[in-house]
Amino acid sequence: MSEFDFDLDHLDFDGAEKTTVQKQLAADQLAAEQAAMQDEDGDDCAGGACKI
Repeated sequence: MSEFDFDLDHLDFDGAEKTTVQKQLAADQLAAEQAAMQDEDGDDCAGGACKI
């Protein structure tokens, strides 16, 4: 058996998928909250440039 032969039977693919989905949902929620905070500024400035 070479060092590149892997036994994949002990890996938890279902658990990894659930963890990935949870992390993605958390990242999406954080991005949505940050976007909402930027919208609530109310100073008519977008990206550091203010509208005249």
